[in-house]
Amino acid sequence: AAASLRASGPEGGRLRHLRKMSSDFANPGSKPGLEIWRIESLAAVPLPAKDFGTFYDGDSYLVLKTTETTGGKYVYDLFFWLGSESSQDEQGAAAYKAVELDDLLGGAPVQHREVQDCESDSFLGCFKKISYEKGGVKSGFRKVERDVYETRLLHVKGSRTVRIKPVAIDHTTLNAGDVFVLDAGLSIYLWNGSGASHKEKAKGLEVALAIKDDERGGRAKLTACDQGAEEAAFWEALGGQGPVAAATPDDSPTGSSKGALKLVRVSDASGSLSTTEVACGDTLERSMLDSKDVFIVDNEAEVFVWVGKEATADEKKGGMETGVKYTAGRPKGVRVTKVSEGAEPALFKSLFKSWKPPATPADFSMVGRSGNVAQATAQASAADLAKGMSDCSFGESEDVADDGSGKTEMYRIEDFEPVPVDQATYGQFFAGDSYIVKYTYLSSGREATLLYFWLGKDSTTDEQGAAALHAKQMDDNLGGQATQVRVTMGKEPPHLVRLFGGKLVVHSGGRASGFKNKGDEDSYDEDGVALYHVKGFGGADSTKAAQVAEVATSLNSGDCFVLLTPAAAFLWAGNGANETEKATAQAVCGVLKQGRKLQEVAEGGEPDAFWEALGGKGEYPSSSVLPEPDRPARLFLCSNATGAFKVEPLAHFSQSDLEEGDVYLLDVGNAVFVWVGSEANELEKGMAAETAASYVALEGYSADTAVLTVKSGSEPPIFTSHFLGWDASRAKVFLDPYEAKLAKAMAEQEAAQAAEEEARAASAAAKADAVAKAEAERASKASSGAPDGDPFEDDEPEPPPPPPPP
Repeated sequence: AAASLRASGPEGGRLRHLRKMSSDFANPGSKPGLEIWRIESLAAVPLPAKDFGTFYDGDSYLVLKTTETTGGKYVYDLFFWLGSESSQDEQGAAAYKAVELDDLLGGAPVQHREVQDCESDSFLGCFKKISYEKGGVKSGFRKVERDVYETRLLHVKGSRTVRIKPVAIDHTTLNAGDVFVLDAGLSIYLWNGSGASHKEKAKGLEVALAIKDDERGGRAKLTACDQGAEEAAFWEALGGQGPVAAATPDDSPTGSSKGALKLVRVSDASGSLSTTEVACGDTLERSMLDSKDVFIVDNEAEVFVWVGKEATADEKKGGMETGVKYTAGRPKGVRVTKVSEGAEPALFKSLFKSWKPPATPADFSMVGRSGNVAQATAQASAADLAKGMSDCSFGESEDVADDGSGKTEMYRIEDFEPVPVDQATYGQFFAGDSYIVKYTYLSSGREATLLYFWLGKDSTTDEQGAAALHAKQMDDNLGGQATQVRVTMGKEPPHLVRLFGGKLVVHSGGRASGFKNKGDEDSYDEDGVALYHVKGFGGADSTKAAQVAEVATSLNSGDCFVLLTPAAAFLWAGNGANETEKATAQAVCGVLKQGRKLQEVAEGGEPDAFWEALGGKGEYPSSSVLPEPDRPARLFLCSNATGAFKVEPLAHFSQSDLEEGDVYLLDVGNAVFVWVGSEANELEKGMAAETAASYVALEGYSADTAVLTVKSGSEPPIFTSHFLGWDASRAKVFLDPYEAKLAKAMAEQEAAQAAEEEARAASAAAKADAVAKAEAERASKASSGAPDGDPFEDDEPEPPPPPPPP
């Protein structure tokens, strides 16, 4: 488009002169976050943050996403978005302005060409929701008349990022799988299809409330109705009742389907930009790329424009334009992405044989290809998914900073301020609090700093936000040279565990939590008894302790436990506990016993006092049902949220990984559990069970290896024993956020209506009182002989006027 504009036409002449104009961008990419510009009169005009996520189909936009890496470096993704009704002029200006912004940032951004309705996951991930509106900047503004509104029907759809766009106002537009908002001015209807997801319902409610509160000032009435239970006024506003179409598929998988690969060189060695095909086939080699040129890498699903470091200025500026022209004749959804040498994303590297493919997430949903013919996206069989599970690696790159011998400082967030923790209690965290751990060490002879901010599962949102804020401030005080690491409870990286020498303990409760405190000090027990679960795999860097319920069913033969009573500290070692767990339990006892007598107890040799402290003996997972101690459990996420059923490995898993909307497979060596969330769909349940059976056969497990289905909220101890510090109180019935939010909105609406009626009644009563009082005063004056027309007659005559001036 930009090329044709330069060639001819008055607008083309205007675009040629853009080079002579000053930049439309003021200090772009100076801080993490989003910046958006809309193309207006061929210029890039900044968009206010309140409008982020709303796009007009008649316009084109630039979206810059700035991300700060753990090393403090900024990386950029630059998207130019083209509305379906935007003009060629605006599209060409957007492409040109993207090049200008790219130049201002030193060529560092990865550029993405996005087309309405066909956006990439990377683009959609920038927003919580995407809303399409009709018109554009050239449409002008309509005069707004009070209480006069144009009826509109908004379609809410999407399993990941929800899209919202206006559609035809007719019953044929509705479908059973989605949510629609019918805006009829002072009446707003939220219509939920029978197969709509909870996320779509919640987002639809959010849209309806925004129209009601922001656009109508709270004066509109909101009515929510499910398919089949609509009131007559809904169908009347829609133009008539009729049949509703069946559900349509949500977001289809994108970015993972590959066709025959092509490599095309873009060079100006001949005096003008020209393209030459270099290679075509199933694989490419990294050595085929030349730093002196620009290359187009085409896998049919997406086109990449790779810019070499030594490419000429014209090649760099014309590369993206050439890539767009290269896609001529293809469906409008084909994406074009510009990447720079040295900053290639994982998906780009995966197209080359000699580049290591991306490690996560592992996508086992696609069947393999053969030959040079592109295959359509297809759902993999259970056998293919099982093979992907078997082949995947759970090993993570070591988070090495050093051996942990540097200087460690620990702070707890109290009243939203970081307060130093007593060094004697370093390594002890409370689930109801948030912390900052500052670690200083030498790297290549220079001082370096790591800032971990640890967030307890029961800490408040304010405390967690304060921890992140103060970690940032500490980094700023260090000149921005520190590395910040966000850590959620149960997902501590090995290096953080290493800092405390096998003494990392997570207690229940915390400051200002619901637990009792003693003299404003933390308390992790109420009756003098506390039980800690010690678990890990492979070494001290993965072994830690967490407080659990003080009952016998919390025990299991595969791990160690520390039991504190008022008189003694028991170190209980299960028959299957490994040596690292035993050593960590010893260290934890040394920290927590505080003068108590230590008793080491082997499984089966417990004294009566041990069982009495736990409320009596009880059944727990024994060595006969637990796997070998050196065989770590493996957890896999099973979901079809992207359109195809996928299986993804989860390293260093914890209870917090289990989401109600999905299904998970837990392989413990001698059994495979299928954990079913309360909101998982039938496809996920069926595919997960079938995949688990195929996986058991592929792994060579014995024929009698059980595949056990476990439902959320009803997990047996044999399942929960594989999770450090399992909290049974968190395994509760799923509370639909949509239903809760709708109930709250309806209650607020009813309260507002009641208050309005009460105010009207009070106003009417006040007016009636005023009228009655006036009537009484007139009657009183009439009875005293005063004229009816002068109820305020004075008792004394007025004084005579003053004499005229001389």
